[in-house]
Amino acid sequence: MGVSFLLLYRVSAVVSFLGHPLVTTMVFAVLVARHHVPGSGSAWIIGSVALLVVGPISVWNLWQTRRGGYTNFDVSQRTQRHSFYPVLLVLLGAATAGLFWQQQGGAFRYGLLAVWALLLVCFALNFWLKVSLHAAISFFLACVVLTLYPGWGWLALVAAGLVAASRLVLRRHTASELLAGTLLGTIAGLLLAWEL
Repeated sequence: MGVSFLLLYRVSAVVSFLGHPLVTTMVFAVLVARHHVPGSGSAWIIGSVALLVVGPISVWNLWQTRRGGYTNFDVSQRTQRHSFYPVLLVLLGAATAGLFWQQQGGAFRYGLLAVWALLLVCFALNFWLKVSLHAAISFFLACVVLTLYPGWGWLALVAAGLVAASRLVLRRHTASELLAGTLLGTIAGLLLAWEL
């Protein structure tokens, strides 16, 4: 391995970590909730995402990785994702239903519903293709940022592209898996933006 490729690999590892769906989703939830949801609604959103989705999925992936059920925290093996998606969909569905039931979060709860639908499609496709969740969530969030903050949206799209490229450099996904994630995330983000 040459020095330049080693540097590219290390930079890609950092970009991939920062672009992990659990990281980006939590950061996005905090930013949107604090700026667009009045009163206690922001606490409901942040708490729902952190305590019902990000925390439990992090613990689940770590536990599965340590016991050998998953090769790595990212669940990079397509067949291993068969046990990952149902857990993720149930947890995200519970958080989304909780926000609808409490009538908290306004448009944010529709965003969670859109992410849930996006992940359901990724789960269905997982029987044939391991869709990149890094790319799907990054491009979904970039489209939403473009709608909410047009000036920052273009930067978010560039960041999403870098996250997708990092997954290719790290050999966690093929070009077709990244393209599928990019297209699905963009479509879901644009559909949500159109509804808002």
